[in-house]
Amino acid sequence: MEQLCSGGSMACASPGDFSDLCRDHYAPLSVFCLDDLQPLCPHCAEEDHSQHRVYLLSEAAADCKGELSASLNNLKQKITVIDKVTQNYQQVSKHNQVVADVAEEQIKKEFEQLRQMLQKEEVDRLLVLKQDKDEVLDKLKEQTKVMDEAVTSLEQRIRLTEAELDTGGFGVQFLKDYQVPNKRHCAELKKPKTSFLMNVAKHLGNLKFSVWNKMKHSALYTPVTLDPRTAGQGLNVPFPLNTAHISQEAVCVPDHPERFQACASVLAREGFSSGEHCWDIEVGHCENWIVGVASQSVPRRVQVEACPESGLWCMSLRDGQCLALTAPARALPYSASRPLKRIHVRLDWDGGILEFHNAETNTSIFTFTHPFSETVYPYFETSSNTGSLSIEPKETGISVTLDGDIVEDCITETESNGQEKNTETKKRVVKKVLIKTKPTIKPTPGKIQFCDEYHVSLFRLQKKNTDACSQIKHG
Repeated sequence: MEQLCSGGSMACASPGDFSDLCRDHYAPLSVFCLDDLQPLCPHCAEEDHSQHRVYLLSEAAADCKGELSASLNNLKQKITVIDKVTQNYQQVSKHNQVVADVAEEQIKKEFEQLRQMLQKEEVDRLLVLKQDKDEVLDKLKEQTKVMDEAVTSLEQRIRLTEAELDTGGFGVQFLKDYQVPNKRHCAELKKPKTSFLMNVAKHLGNLKFSVWNKMKHSALYTPVTLDPRTAGQGLNVPFPLNTAHISQEAVCVPDHPERFQACASVLAREGFSSGEHCWDIEVGHCENWIVGVASQSVPRRVQVEACPESGLWCMSLRDGQCLALTAPARALPYSASRPLKRIHVRLDWDGGILEFHNAETNTSIFTFTHPFSETVYPYFETSSNTGSLSIEPKETGISVTLDGDIVEDCITETESNGQEKNTETKKRVVKKVLIKTKPTIKPTPGKIQFCDEYHVSLFRLQKKNTDACSQIKHG
């Protein structure tokens, strides 16, 4: 510190060299305290800051300018990042507006179709009601006409009988002309056999339910729907979100954490973490495709090899050869000369089984066995400029049970050799009036194509117990 006071330019500096002077010593502020971040004169540095880090003011200014310059560059970089984020927000906003407009138009179109269906159903039902009413009225008019003719006939008979009583007297001539009343000509009064009351229950009974039951045949249900937010660049997922194909036009879509960046892939909106699920895929004329399931943690930003080790359990068509994407990939007995058109996928998450079947021939293609530990999503990928991947819709199924009905559930235990061990029947009382069930695809046993360490298993038949009906005989 004494060197700062006696040696160098600091000690010899004149007051005119500095615009700021120390208030206590009237000496120029020529040093800087790094601990207190303040300029000092040599006397203050020696007296009060002897234990602090003190160095020349000129060097401190250079260092501080360097720090400010670095801070300025950091701030500019942050502004650049914020500008990019803002631009992405603007792009997302425009994209959301376009998507919302398309969705709004599609929703209006779908509901307009539903309204047209309801209006047509209303017109048809009103027409049937009018026909029933006119038919009943016509029968009533016809029967009324018959009744009027009968009354006319009876009145005529009454007049003849009264005249006979008045003029016939009680002699022989009266008895000669007498006829039994029942044998006289007279229109017979027949009791109508047809009921003339309208069957109102036919038109009003469970009206809403019957209309909905009829509409469900035109309202198809898709087991899985695609999530456009996950669709990679160049992949188009149009409404009703069950088809994916390569877009012929370059479409810029906003970045999204769940979007695939390195491949034209897309996931289904539905993720499965339990139970059994089935869906059918129409591969059509696609030349290159991959279908299966993907784990929730599958990488989205980088391209990975499709195999179970990467969180993908799939089969594919590459260069005309059908493959099971194991590590390494294994050839399947399908090719361009023997193409696959429809694939049935069955996922048993709890059992750790993923099965692929030829939906046209009901034969097994390949089976993965893996103890799933996280949510998996149906996975679709295509790089073909022709054709598309489509999820086939299904018709909804319903079952109706009256409140208080007893339903028997049949539970069958099976031994390891496949034989039934015993059967237990449980009865339960249904409390709900209506039970709606989603469509289920009945598995069909097929022939095994081949067998390896990824073993191929058959479909398990689902058996349903039918209720027994007893006949009551009346003595």
